[in-house]
Amino acid sequence: MYSPEQTNLNRMLDQVWKDYHNGNKEALNNIYKHLMPFCLRVCSNTCGRYITDHDEEASIARLAIIETLEKYDPAKGSGLVFLGQTIRTRIIDYKRKEKKHSLLPITFLTSKETRLTGEVDDCFFEEILDDLARSQEIEKLKYILGDFNISFEELVKISPRQARSRKNVNLIIDIIVANDELSNYLMEKKMLPIKKLEETWQINRKLADRYRKYIITAVIIQLNDFPYLKSFISPETRGE
Repeated sequence: MYSPEQTNLNRMLDQVWKDYHNGNKEALNNIYKHLMPFCLRVCSNTCGRYITDHDEEASIARLAIIETLEKYDPAKGSGLVFLGQTIRTRIIDYKRKEKKHSLLPITFLTSKETRLTGEVDDCFFEEILDDLARSQEIEKLKYILGDFNISFEELVKISPRQARSRKNVNLIIDIIVANDELSNYLMEKKMLPIKKLEETWQINRKLADRYRKYIITAVIIQLNDFPYLKSFISPETRGE
């Protein structure tokens, strides 16, 4: 099942494909910046190392976008999967040519043989898209947490470990998420509505204060459109 991020990219690619085949050859200029993060991730996964926009593989990916617009058939499946397969094929061809001209270390293709020559299915590219979407969610969450003076590093240390603590903390999270007054207070004041929680729901103040940053983070994830991160703070997995 496609994530919202994947769906948007697929729709965008399909629209550009239509414009391109209707004679608007400038249409692809509008999609480069949207597609390149995906393209670079495919390059990195294919090569087994981090690829930047300045590497030769990035140029190969740009050419693959044009090739996709020329050869892709929307009736035969996902445009992103077609693009990913095209990028991977072109990079493999490029690396093989490099090897023939002795431009690569001897160990390159032997150590990465399965990555560069193995067959892949559509899930390979969907996993890349999932990873990309997850990374984007994390960056957005980091930005929001900055206003609360919360860092990812400290969250690992302050997460509730004991089952009883997790249960009580999850109860606080659910109460805040379900109550507009409490959630609005948290987002506007940048702090937990501890007094209201204590008076109305008899929440343990010490517990809420101890896990304050964890609770705030979990509430923010639930209130925002973070489908990937939500899986990490669902009732079944919170605290694990």
